[in-house]
Amino acid sequence: MVALSDYQPDPFEIYGRKLKIEYLGMASVYAIILHFFFGGLPSLSESVTATAGSFFLFLGLKKKTKDHLSGSLILFTSVAIACGPIVTYRWALQYLAFGLSVFAMEGYLEKRQSRIYLLPALFVLWALKDTSWLLGIIFAAMYLTHSWIERPGLRRRLLFLILLSFAAGLATSIIRCSTTESYRYFPFHDGLVNLDPASMVILILMIVLTLICLVMFSGEILLPHHLNAIIFCALSWLDGRLATFFAMVAAVLLSATLFKDSFHSDRLRPFFKHTEWYYFWIVFALALLVVIY
Repeated sequence: MVALSDYQPDPFEIYGRKLKIEYLGMASVYAIILHFFFGGLPSLSESVTATAGSFFLFLGLKKKTKDHLSGSLILFTSVAIACGPIVTYRWALQYLAFGLSVFAMEGYLEKRQSRIYLLPALFVLWALKDTSWLLGIIFAAMYLTHSWIERPGLRRRLLFLILLSFAAGLATSIIRCSTTESYRYFPFHDGLVNLDPASMVILILMIVLTLICLVMFSGEILLPHHLNAIIFCALSWLDGRLATFFAMVAAVLLSATLFKDSFHSDRLRPFFKHTEWYYFWIVFALALLVVIY
């Protein structure tokens, strides 16, 4: 058995640390997502908006898994499900809004509660687009099931902010639908959307992994994660755009359970630690190819 104390960095890691390749590598991940997954959007600004949604999702994941390799794998899987509906139905702003919701609410669990003050403004901006902001309210409301015993007033504060966000979103929707005929009533305005076969296969895989986690780690899963996984898993079958939201919810659950201590056995960790540093170089090289060509 290889002890962690015997771990010897190779040249890829030594020079990678000097060049801060881990930062370049993760920046390259978003360059790849921007180009390959969201590059089909009509404008660069929409592609950047959708990519920003994946960025805030990753910020919601990074405290849950200790491994960039598994974190990136989960992120790419989530984005692969989302790219079809986002590109076809220009779902970039809604995707960013849900990513910001994940970022804010996971901060609530991670003792970064100041993030929840983003909610009212977030839902006003979201409600300017369509009525899918109501799904964000449902997602955020599930976090009220997590009680902070050491901070008894915190849940009351979150409840106030969610009610304020609901009122602000509702008022914005009423104003929008009274001033324009093009306001969208999700999902009825465009009808239901199906995923392409490849995305459906990835979605089924993520659903299976989610159900496995709900069974295997039932005693460890926080109630907000448990409830949101069930709710959005059920919704994902109704509409392809809802599958993009489920993919984010499932990414949080997988990072907090199956991949929480990924590759941390004495036998496997040295191998995957080396692999992680190779991975940073590889995605950096791929991003350079994207920029050049």
